[in-house]
This record gives sequence, structure tokens and C-alpha cells, in this order.
Amino acid sequence: MAYAIEATREAAIDPAAVWALYMDPSTWSAWGHNVRWARAEGPLVEGGTVDVRPKYPVTYHCRILRLVPERLLRIEVRPIGMHIVNVYEIEPIDGGSRIRHAFEMSGPLSEPVRWLGVARLYRSSLDDEIRHCVEYAQARAAGSRAQPG
Repeated sequence: MAYAIEATREAAIDPAAVWALYMDPSTWSAWGHNVRWARAEGPLVEGGTVDVRPKYPVTYHCRILRLVPERLLRIEVRPIGMHIVNVYEIEPIDGGSRIRHAFEMSGPLSEPVRWLGVARLYRSSLDDEIRHCVEYAQARAAGSRAQPG
């Protein structure tokens, strides 16, 4: 049975600043809840891959399922016994952005993971992830404004 864990936050940040982070895997370790490093060969495109090393010793070759510029990035991760789709979504709103991060989980091991209460832990991780994403985007925006043009 498939299920989703998600977090949403509204923030006073330009959607383009957040989108720039999504499109640059080298930033993922600064805001991603479980990313030691990430890299892609070339720009992110649907069907392309991103290599992601979580904070444990394995590297996942993640496939980009969907990319809607300035709005949505869906990335597939296939750990043993599970199918996870990471969703990064941004929507412009008055005064900033509505940001949604989610895990869509399925596969034979997804239910035992759910029973263990991991969903609550991941929900908290997604809340932190969005907060870190917003803070990092704000810091980058402030840094670019502070530099002479």
C-alpha cells in the first residue's frame, strides 16, 4: 500500500530562490534532511539521474520522474524493498512561496517502516528540511545583494 508523508510551509521568499536550490544538487546537502552530497552530470532534466549519498554508506542513482520548471521536481529513489518518490514543489503566493516537500512510499518494506512510526520522524525531518531550504535560499539571496554589481 502506498502512502505519503509531507510538510508544507509558507515563507516570505522568492520562489525562484528556492527553485534555484532544487536545480543545483551541489546545494542539497545544505538543506536536505539526509544528504551528504549529490551530483548530476549536466542540468537536471526529466529522465535524467542524480547521484545522492545519504548520511549512511550507500549512493543512490535517483531518476528524475517529473520536472515542471519553477514548480515541481519529482525524484525516484529505489532502496531495497521500497520505492520512494521525493517531491519538491513550490507555488508563488502573495508575499512569497508555498513550499511542499513529500515522500511517496510504496513497496514491500514501506508498510513495516510505517508501522514503526517512521512517518512521524520523517514528517519532522521534512519540516526541518523546508526550514533549512528557506534559510539557505534567504542567505544566498542576501549574499548576492551584498556583493557589488
